[in-house]
Amino acid sequence: MAIVAVRGRGIRVFPVQSAGLRFTGVVLQSDSVLVDWLGLGPPLRWLGRKLLFLWVRPTVLPDDPGKDLPGVPVIYVMANDALSSRLVVDEVCRRRGLPSPAESPLGLPAENRSLAFVRRLRGWWTRRLEPVQSPRLGRLVQAVRDNPALDVRIVPVSVFWGRAPDKEHSPFKLLFSETWAPAGRLRRLLIILAHGRHTFVQFSEPVALSEFVAGADADGLDDERIVRKLSRVIRVHMRRLREATIGPDLSHRRNLRGEILRSPRVRAAIERNARREGISYEEASRKAADYVDEIAADYSHSFIRFMDRVLGWLWNRVYDGIEVQHIDTVKAVAEGRELVYVPCHRSHFDYLLLSYVLYQAGLVPPHVAAGINLNIPVIGPWLRRGGAFFLRRTFAGNKLYAAVFQQYLALNLVKGVPIEYFIEGTRSRTGRLLRPKSGMLAMTVRSYRRNPERPVAFVPVYFCYEKLLEGRSYIGELSGNPKKKESLFGFIRSLGAIRNRFGKVYVNFGDAILLDELLDEHDPDWRETPDGDKPTWLVPAVDDLADRIMCRINMTAAVTPVSLLALPLLSAPRQAMLEDVLREQIDVLVALLERAPYASRVTHPDVTGHSVIEHALEMNLIRRRKHALGDVLSASGNHAVMLTYNRNNVMHLFALPSMIACCFLNNRRMHVDKIVHLAEMVYPYVKAELFLHWREEEVAPAVRQVVAVMSDLGLLERVDDGDCQRPTADSPRAVQLSLLAHGALQTLERYYMTVALLLKHGPRRVTQTDLENLCQLMAQRMSMLYQFDAPESFAKPLFRNFIDRLRDVGVVWLDEDGLLDFDHRIRGVEDDAKLVLGEQIRHSILQVIHV
Repeated sequence: MAIVAVRGRGIRVFPVQSAGLRFTGVVLQSDSVLVDWLGLGPPLRWLGRKLLFLWVRPTVLPDDPGKDLPGVPVIYVMANDALSSRLVVDEVCRRRGLPSPAESPLGLPAENRSLAFVRRLRGWWTRRLEPVQSPRLGRLVQAVRDNPALDVRIVPVSVFWGRAPDKEHSPFKLLFSETWAPAGRLRRLLIILAHGRHTFVQFSEPVALSEFVAGADADGLDDERIVRKLSRVIRVHMRRLREATIGPDLSHRRNLRGEILRSPRVRAAIERNARREGISYEEASRKAADYVDEIAADYSHSFIRFMDRVLGWLWNRVYDGIEVQHIDTVKAVAEGRELVYVPCHRSHFDYLLLSYVLYQAGLVPPHVAAGINLNIPVIGPWLRRGGAFFLRRTFAGNKLYAAVFQQYLALNLVKGVPIEYFIEGTRSRTGRLLRPKSGMLAMTVRSYRRNPERPVAFVPVYFCYEKLLEGRSYIGELSGNPKKKESLFGFIRSLGAIRNRFGKVYVNFGDAILLDELLDEHDPDWRETPDGDKPTWLVPAVDDLADRIMCRINMTAAVTPVSLLALPLLSAPRQAMLEDVLREQIDVLVALLERAPYASRVTHPDVTGHSVIEHALEMNLIRRRKHALGDVLSASGNHAVMLTYNRNNVMHLFALPSMIACCFLNNRRMHVDKIVHLAEMVYPYVKAELFLHWREEEVAPAVRQVVAVMSDLGLLERVDDGDCQRPTADSPRAVQLSLLAHGALQTLERYYMTVALLLKHGPRRVTQTDLENLCQLMAQRMSMLYQFDAPESFAKPLFRNFIDRLRDVGVVWLDEDGLLDFDHRIRGVEDDAKLVLGEQIRHSILQVIHV
């Protein structure tokens, strides 16, 4: 075979090796297939160097790279065949008087050029690197064998467009800095523009080929294996040099792909997939590799630094500040442990906000599990470079995908990479915590059981926004509108919203849950369970873990001024109150938080009712209507609906005071023991809905403590024999007690409606799904007739959770046909409701459901 190449004004014919040789799975590409080296004639090559060096200013290391090249043949070996890098090396050699890579090596006229590569770039826009073994190196090894006196020097040359960026660099330089990923043509141009003035050309210490071959001969290696060893040595050297220059390669897509595909579990899944689909192992393996690329993050330090600048600007533009609490406890638990951050999910900003807060605190930003719906053009690659890895909504029917994802998660855990995922599965549209989905937790526990070397700690995180960017879309979805699909154009349209004011955002870190301790509680011998078995403790342990996480998220809640405003204002008719009454009610709520705290990590602002009202007026959440007898404050329209979100964020903090206040809506006087009894009866259902943290045996002491505090505040009056009574009806405290009761009242009404509907239909007459639909429709009708018409008040999950809890405690069960069955015990639930709910309220509910 021969290649004809134009050289100057003449034509030169020289032999080359075939470009199709294959050694152990690696295709050997011929260096000589290039026409006159760069594919350019000398004039074009000269023009390319001149244009490039109008901007590029290289620093050459060492200062005198030619001192170890005493007139011997030189072959430069580069990491890859990028055109810009070759032009830089060519020009540097010419300026330093070094042998030109574009010319034949001294004394080796058979070789047309003095350049070889250990990798080649493939692709046009999306570039990828493929390892190669240069035929030129093979010919040189043969030449040294034929002539042992031939002294050929192999000189590795590396070109770096800038070094590892720091925080002082501009956002443009941070975004377009040198990385481990091969840059596409446009990105390479931008990198040159950003860092061309700080280019580094590193000439490594020459390798005497004759000595290398002699050493390989002593090991009994043939020519092919010598070339492979030489290429590998050069690649390892260049990798270490690159790591020292721009930092370690943290891209999991590159580093973990091979580990995942080589793991026994994934290989077994590939074999099963190949048999099931009737394809070859190679085809199934390529499918698994595609899954890795679809899933894996492409973490970039420089991108994180760039986004630190961008997000700092964004938060200052959108929010009045970010309040962070208890992050020092995360630092204390982080040493030597694998951290899994498990936040509540309020907004798409959650992904970015937690990473930003951790980075600012000096902690490593986590790799974030994101739904595949966010892997959209532009946004998806950016999220991936910030540490996002993507997962499908369901793994059902695709065991190969499940095996790949499980192995990816397991390798991250073993390597100590911080992980973040949202166990609610989606953003809460109501402000309440959603029922957890345990899939990611189960995979984490299984991965840790197989390799329990690095202890795992789950860190609950509570997000609270005074005003949500997605508020309008949430209202639409709760009202029945379909959820809009995420898209690039939708993202661009949403940017207009940042012109508005969204108040403050709060990030609180909860008490960590140590996985070792939890598993020890369920089975002290869990470490001895054989790997292939599914232990009996696994499902209960995962369910317990999910419940503890949700409870601890709520135990670290942040109370905002807007939440304190929403609680009483939405309890008032027409969502309007006298300013003095609203101010005093807010002061009562603050006093309850201080004197009967829900948990030690709950935070609340140092505010008064007056300052809260002024803050809400500044944010245009409420309006003031002047009146001679006292101003009236009100919320209307979407503002009122969105305030329900803020109220629901903190309803659990006032659950016990509100339930106690409910006892006095229909009763003038009640003994403390009866209050405790009623609270204990309804507590299991409220606990399941609001993820309250008290165990059943702790409810009674907690209720008695809150009763004492409410008595001290004048909301209740102590009388003889342990009785309590409500204040006189014409007193301000009676109004405050009534407003406080309203939060739990809606919950109790919902429970009573569900039981009443069940009793109306009778046992074995309705399925759970049908009952949920009926409850939703009836609640919607009642909201339209008697209450504030907020979509969240008739959300179907609220009824589903209550029915599930009725089944858990054995009050309701499914028969063999899937119909709901019950006995006389459900009458006890109804009788207890009658003690709390007034006759008028019960009649309103019954009137609605019997129409």
